[in-house]
Amino acid sequence: MNSTQSYNMHVSEYFPAVNQILYGPPGTGKTFYLKDRLFDTYTIEETSISHDKFFEESVSDLTWWQVIALALLEIGTARVNAILDNRWVAKKASLSESKNVRATLWGTLQMHTIIESKNVAYTQRQAPFIFDKNEDKSWSLLEADLKEQVPELYDLLDKVNNFKANPDKVIKNYSFVTFHQSFAYEDFIEGIKPVLPENEAEEAKDLGYAIEDGVFKMLCVKAKNDPNNRYAIFIDEINRGNVSAIFGELITLIEVDKRTGAKNELRIKLPYSKKEFSVPSNLDIYGTMNTADRSVEALDTALRRRFEFKEMMPDYAIIEGEEVAGVLLSKVLKTINERIELLIDRDHTIGHSYFVGVYTGQQLANAFNNKIVPLLQEYFYGDYGKIGLVLGKGFVDKVKNDKVEFAHFDYENANDFKTPTFILKPVDADAIIDAVHVLLGEKEVQEA
Repeated sequence: MNSTQSYNMHVSEYFPAVNQILYGPPGTGKTFYLKDRLFDTYTIEETSISHDKFFEESVSDLTWWQVIALALLEIGTARVNAILDNRWVAKKASLSESKNVRATLWGTLQMHTIIESKNVAYTQRQAPFIFDKNEDKSWSLLEADLKEQVPELYDLLDKVNNFKANPDKVIKNYSFVTFHQSFAYEDFIEGIKPVLPENEAEEAKDLGYAIEDGVFKMLCVKAKNDPNNRYAIFIDEINRGNVSAIFGELITLIEVDKRTGAKNELRIKLPYSKKEFSVPSNLDIYGTMNTADRSVEALDTALRRRFEFKEMMPDYAIIEGEEVAGVLLSKVLKTINERIELLIDRDHTIGHSYFVGVYTGQQLANAFNNKIVPLLQEYFYGDYGKIGLVLGKGFVDKVKNDKVEFAHFDYENANDFKTPTFILKPVDADAIIDAVHVLLGEKEVQEA
C-alpha cells in the first residue's frame, strides 16, 4: 500500500467525506451559509503551501502549448524526448488525461509552428505561432514572437523560480457551480468539446474537437494529487438540473464508502476518455435546494439516499428586535408565513433574508414591492385575492365591478360575470407603515 492509499484510508475512517444538501424556502440563507461558514474551511493561505504545490497550481491552469513554451525557455532548442523530461511538461502530463503525451506534444508543436517553417507540413495551424522544427528534428522557440504575443509567461516563470509566498493571497480548494436546465454531464464530468481557433481570422475548417474535463472531474484530480488537504464542490440550486443525468455513473462513486481508499472503493471507466476513475475521499459535496422551486420528494431516490439533508427554515432570531418606525420585522415575517402555510404549505414560506438590512420605510417598501409581492404573484399564479389574504388591504384593492356594463347582446346570466377582481397597490415610503399595520391587524383601512 502506498502513502496516498494509506492517507486516504485514514481520511475515510476518521474524516469521512461530506455529501450534504441544504434545503428550504427561498431567502433562508442557504447560499449565504456556504459562503459564510464553509468557503473558509476549504481555503488556505499561500504561506502554508510549498514551492512544489505552488508549481502544481501554476501548471494546472496552463495549456499544452504554454508548458512546452516554458520548457523550451528553460532548456533551449531540444528534441521531443528532452521536452518530455522537462519539469513543466512532466507535471502537466501527471495532471492531464492525455492517453499519449508524446502524441499530444507532437501535435501541439506542429499546431503552433510558424507559417514559414520549412520542416513542418501541417496545415491547420493556430496562433500563437512560436515554434519551429530544425533540420536535426529538434525544436526551437521563437522568443521574440513569444515576448510579443505572450509576455505573461515570462512573469510566471519568474514567480515559480523565485517563489515567495504572499500572506495576502489565498488558495481556494473548492469550486462553486450553479445547476440549470442546460447543465450537462459534459460540463460536470467530461465531454467532447470544440477546440476553437485562437485567431478569429482563421478559417472554420481549422475547428477541432477534444475531450475536456468538467468542473467536478478537474477538482477530483486536484484533490487526488493533494491528499493532505480537503476539497469541496458547492452546487447551488442542485434541483434545477437533471441531477441523475449530470452525475451519470458517478452517482454511485460519490458514496462515502465507495471513495478512493475507502472500504468498498469503486472505480469505473469513463465513457469518453476510457480511463478508470474514482472520487477522492478528501472531496466533499454540498448542494442547496429551494423547496419552493421543486419539493425534496421530486429528487431522484438514488440521489437522496447518497446525501444527508439539512433543513433551513426562516430564522426569526436573525431579525429579532429589528424594527422600522416601531414595526417589528420578525412579527411581520412570522405573520406572513403563518398565512402562506395555510394557503399553500411550509415549503413556500418566505425567508428572513428578505428583511435583512431593512432599516427605513423606503427600504421596507422596496422589500415588499420588489421582492415579496413578486414572489407571492408567482406562488399564487396571479390570484391577487390570495395575496390579499396574506398582505391585507394595504397592498391589494378589491374592485366590485357591479357597475361595469357589457355591450348590448343577448347572453343568458351575463351579470354572473360581474364578480369582484383584485389589483395590487404599490406602496411608497409614506404608505408602507400603515399598510404593514393593516397586515398585522393593528389598523383598518377605510373602504373607498
